[in-house]
Formats: sequence, C-alpha cells, structure tokens
Amino acid sequence: MIMHELLVEGGGERQCVSLARELVHQGHSVTLYTSAYDRQRCFPEVCRDLTIVDVGRGRFRWLSNPRLLRAYLDMRRLERAVTEPFPVWNPHHWPAEWGAVRLKKKLGGTVVWTCNDVPELYAQAQPGRSGFLRRLFYRLAYSYDRAQARKMDLTVFLSHWAEGEFKAIYPVPTAVVRSGADPHKFRPGGDGRKVRDRFAYSFDDFVLLWLGIFMPHRRLQDAIEAVALLKERGRKIKLLLAGSGDTFPEYFAQLQSLVAQRQLAGEVTFAGKVADQEINDFYSACDAFLFPNENQTWGLAVLEAMACGRSVLVSQGAAIHEILTDGKDALLFPARDPAALAQKIETLVTHPQERATIAAAGLQLIRTEYNWRRFAEKMADVFEQVAGAHAAERLDIAGTGESSTVNSTVR
Repeated sequence: MIMHELLVEGGGERQCVSLARELVHQGHSVTLYTSAYDRQRCFPEVCRDLTIVDVGRGRFRWLSNPRLLRAYLDMRRLERAVTEPFPVWNPHHWPAEWGAVRLKKKLGGTVVWTCNDVPELYAQAQPGRSGFLRRLFYRLAYSYDRAQARKMDLTVFLSHWAEGEFKAIYPVPTAVVRSGADPHKFRPGGDGRKVRDRFAYSFDDFVLLWLGIFMPHRRLQDAIEAVALLKERGRKIKLLLAGSGDTFPEYFAQLQSLVAQRQLAGEVTFAGKVADQEINDFYSACDAFLFPNENQTWGLAVLEAMACGRSVLVSQGAAIHEILTDGKDALLFPARDPAALAQKIETLVTHPQERATIAAAGLQLIRTEYNWRRFAEKMADVFEQVAGAHAAERLDIAGTGESSTVNSTVR
C-alpha cells in the first residue's frame, strides 16, 4: 500500500491504515510505504502493529510548494527506494498512484488505485479559475495525471457519484467498493455525559453534532441557519461543531461571524479539535449526528456515528446517502436547504421513538455491512481478481498472442 503522507488524522489516512490493519488481521501480508510519517499524530493505535516504511522526501526537501512538484519529487524518491516486488500495489488518494505506476513498471505487479477524491487538476485548468499561466500549468499536470491513470489496472471509488465525476474526465476501468466504520472502536456506550457536562448542556437540550475539519464544502452555514429557524419556533437545540478550523481559517471565521449575526452564541458551540480517544464520547453525547456536506465523496463520520447508535441527518449532496434510506436508517434532506433541514431536525425532536428506530436500523447496517472487516474482504477480492486477470493476460500473451481484460464493474 502507498500513501503520500501520513502526518494527520484525516479521513483518507484513517481509511488507508484501517484497511491495512484489517487485511493483516485477515492473514494478508501488507507493507505500507509513505514519503512522510508522523507516528504520534497519525492514528498511533491503529498503526502500532503495521509495517510502515517512511522512504523520505525526494529532492529539494525544503520545497513545499508548488504542491504538484513536491508530489512528483516524492514519488520519484519512492520509486527508487522500494526494491521489493509485490503482486498488488494499492495506492491511496493522490498522488500515490504516480509512485505505484512507476513501481509496476520497475518491479511488476498490478495497480489498484483507491481514489478517495477526484483530483482537481482538470477543474483548476478551466477558464475562470485562475490566470493563464496557472491554468496552463494545471493543464499539463492533468495531462500527466491522466496518462498515469490509464496505466492503472483498476481505480476504486467509495461512491457512484465520485466514480461518475472521475469517469467524465478519466476514461479508465473503475469499480465501487464501500468502506465502513470500526465497530470495535465506535460502539454504543461512550461517556457522553462527560462531554455534555463540559459544554453545560442540560438534560432536555437536543444536541446535534458535526465532527470533522472545517472546509467550505461542509456547508455548516446551512446547519447554523437551520438552528436559527428552530430557535424562532422555540426549540431548544444545541449545535456542537467539533474539529479544527486551521485548514480554512477564513471559512471558520465566516461561520463564527454568522453565529454572532444570528445571535446563536448560546446555541452553537465550537468545540475545537477532538482527541482520537474522545471521538466515541462525542458521538455518544449527541441526540443526532448532522452531515450537511455537499460534493462529498463519502462520509465516514456518518458511519461512525451510526456505529455508536446515533440517528443521522445526511445531505443528499453527500455521496454517503447512496447507501441510506430516508426514514429507515437515516433522515435525508436536500443540500443547501436550511428550511428542509430544520424540518427534519424537528421530526427527530418531536418523535423520539422514530429517532430510536432509525438509530437501531443504522447500527445494524454498520454491524452487518459497512465496517472495516467487510471492506477488507471486498478489497481483497478485488485484489485477487485483478491480479488473477493480470496473470492470465501474461499467460495468454506468452502462449497465444491474445490478451484478456479484467472485469471493471466490480461492486
């Protein structure tokens, strides 16, 4: 497995290391290569028993921008540093696939790219996004990236939405394989009372939780506006926004300003970054988990909240809604529609039995289908299929001059 950097506790990093750990538990041999690894800040408990090889940065280690150049130099370094052949190279996120393609050429094997998010190179190259030289730079980068993508044996996505966005600009074989939560780490019974006491929430306060990194596409302004509407109706709603605002400080400041404008200082709490060991407690502290995100490839936090026995409100602009059924295991609402969101929240507030039924159905869905064990099993099947097709193709070429193709519609 290959991940460009393992420096923070982000969703892509969690998926990569959690999949690696589960594959090891299922008896597979896994080595994880990276260009930069911070063992204290990147899921130390998950990574503890993994074989992680930090190959180091490429040339000009002091250079951090432009990011594309940094990525290219690091992947060239990775290519030179790795000497052990593997039947399957599984790069995660971007630009790990660049290194995997080079390793395939150097050492053989097949490449199954787990592409969490569609690279923005093509979008950045479009008119109106930036100046001419910058667009030209991104156009060249996209051409290079597209050429590398054509060398993949298979590109895997978490959702059909992301797959469709990708195939519109990268005409390559793809598949959809859903990831899930860790039901051993995320489960009912966390110390939610401790969290509620920390923020002085009363027994009858209805607590909505959002947890993640503050980014514009999270659409948290819609959540704030929905709480404002509910306050006008006399509903006692507390919106707990937990996560770091350092990545997009301007957006974070806009949210704080909106809270002040709507006079919601008593209803909206910015909790700051949550320690990994406390995440379960935060999920357990809420009455419902809120996910207003738009253009979101997946939504791991939704599955984690469901694993903790919480009902979830999910935007139809987030691809995680593809696996959910409105009124059964979640409540779904249109993206960018605070009024519709407020109505869904009010449904949960006024119908506690329905809230409990939705939470129970969601918990069962995680325990049976969307968890790391099932994800690892499905990914292992994909690896075996692609590697087997690759081996058969080599035999066909050697024996008959004909080639076979891999099934690109694995689900």
